[in-house]
Amino acid sequence: MNRAALALLLTSSGFALLASQGCALPVVSAGNFLPAGDLQPGEFHASVSMEASRVLAGPSDVHDPSTTSAAAPIPDEAQKWQVSTWFASDLTLRYQLLRRVTLEGQIKLTNPISPFVPNLVGGALGVRIRLLEHAPAQGFAAEIGLKAVGISAQQTLDRTAGDLQQTDTWNYRAFGAELPLIVTYRVNSLMAVTASPFLRAYYIRAWHNLDTLSTHEQTILFFTPVLSGGLGVSFAFDLGPLQLAPGLAMELATRPGDNANTHVLFEPGVSVGTHF
Repeated sequence: MNRAALALLLTSSGFALLASQGCALPVVSAGNFLPAGDLQPGEFHASVSMEASRVLAGPSDVHDPSTTSAAAPIPDEAQKWQVSTWFASDLTLRYQLLRRVTLEGQIKLTNPISPFVPNLVGGALGVRIRLLEHAPAQGFAAEIGLKAVGISAQQTLDRTAGDLQQTDTWNYRAFGAELPLIVTYRVNSLMAVTASPFLRAYYIRAWHNLDTLSTHEQTILFFTPVLSGGLGVSFAFDLGPLQLAPGLAMELATRPGDNANTHVLFEPGVSVGTHF
């Protein structure tokens, strides 16, 4: 199987997963920071990743006081969504447009607890500018990136007690930007080590609808910023036509709201890709 066929298989397999529907949290990929300096003009790199990624907001973050009703208590059944990290997947395609310019597109997926199947929540478009090039098989390379991200997700919880029925629905919308610096040392043609400090800034809006047979209540979190910064490290191993890149990011991140705590998150992940 040639590299182009492998890339098509990776991408088509990922799109097949998009047909599944279910609850999803809005997350931001930890980023298996793909090596800098490897692509030549006219080349593509396609990859699929699985990561533990940062959750932008959960049900308890929808608590803005200027709402149509007071914030309702979080149901016990929704506690599984009160987390700081969540499993996520990315489908990424990079194209080396010019010697120093790379275009990047990404489909962002998130994995509900049950069933554990990726769901589409958003995407990203970005560019990398190459600052430093390495020799064909060894040396340092550096790129700086800028990526615009949009995310939309929904959680639904249905509850029944006798003749009483209640539906809780949390909706999340977020947009923002990511600014990574990607520094790679290619040890040889088979292995590269990458370190990437990064900054991320997002605005998120969320609302909670509580519906029964006779009532409708809504709690709204208006657009509010969430910020983070951190460092990612990854190791890329070139195994014939495939590239395997396990990685780990450490991130200092905020949640929505003036009084939200800042969290230190550790986000492991792995990606599999090929270039052609």
